Amino acid sequence: MSGISFTAIDFETANSHRGSACAVGLVKVRDGHIVDTASWLIKPPPGIDDFDPINVELHGIAEQDVQNAADWEMSLEGILQFVCEDPLVAFDAAYDASVMRQATEHQHLDLPAKDFYCALHLAQDHLALPRHRLSDVLAALDLPPVERHEPLAHALACAQIVLAIAAARRFSTLAEVWEQPTTAVGKRRRGRRVRTDADPEAETPGAGRSEPDAAPDGRDEPDANLAVVAPDARLRRTAHLVQLGRAETAPVEDGDAEPDRTPRRGAAKRAFSTAAGLVLFALGVAAAVGLAYLTGLTIRSFAAGQSAAAAVTLAAGLATAWAVWASVTGGWHRLRPGN
Repeated sequence: MSGISFTAIDFETANSHRGSACAVGLVKVRDGHIVDTASWLIKPPPGIDDFDPINVELHGIAEQDVQNAADWEMSLEGILQFVCEDPLVAFDAAYDASVMRQATEHQHLDLPAKDFYCALHLAQDHLALPRHRLSDVLAALDLPPVERHEPLAHALACAQIVLAIAAARRFSTLAEVWEQPTTAVGKRRRGRRVRTDADPEAETPGAGRSEPDAAPDGRDEPDANLAVVAPDARLRRTAHLVQLGRAETAPVEDGDAEPDRTPRRGAAKRAFSTAAGLVLFALGVAAAVGLAYLTGLTIRSFAAGQSAAAAVTLAAGLATAWAVWASVTGGWHRLRPGN
């Protein structure tokens, strides 16, 4: 079993929400041997941090127990540091993977890709038992029973089950234990290659090319995944701005930039708009004077019994009123800032 390495993991939750993680247990297996363990309480994410009495009765963790515990963001960082590049193994992988996924999504955190393997499925494939509860599998493999419902004890039992079945079946690598992961969480970073023992070139992306170890001035070369490569001198300015988080639409050589004519065109347009607005205001004032005159003329025509003349002046007055409205609003639209 010299090639079997993984980290066993087990979560406890505060309630029926899968993201309400309140404790975690971790057991590291290296080359078929248990080499390290860790466990701690977790303060569940806000909004899903109620402790259901059923869950409390099951694992014995209550709300007051996690008052000073690490929150999920800190706990996730601790889990990832402990696990490193190991695949994860859980007795019920689908459940524990969903706890990790939903707690992370609830707090809008980034989660790197991690493969989960299921010890329960492994037991079902290799042990002919009526039921495959954790206690049943441990008894069938002559392993110590789990006395308490505690995450570290469950993670340790999970690791022991995998190692016992691997020893019985003479499995020497994780690929022989499982053909493929049961499930996975997170997202893989684009452009990254996963190094395996069968892929030695993946460890050194620059294999086959002679590259200097350091820059001539003693500083490390920038990472090709982070820096923008600008082989053409004309692109150096654009590349620098991209590294600072700003991008230009086109590269510009230093000293070759054309004068910007946009301010001149904007000033001319503004002057024309102002002149047009003043003219329209003047027309509006003149139309208002004409409207006053036509209003008086219409009143006199009605008083004199001249219905035809009154109708004509009334129509002319309405047209003039519309002209006043159109001129004033048009002039204001052209004079107001931003036009």
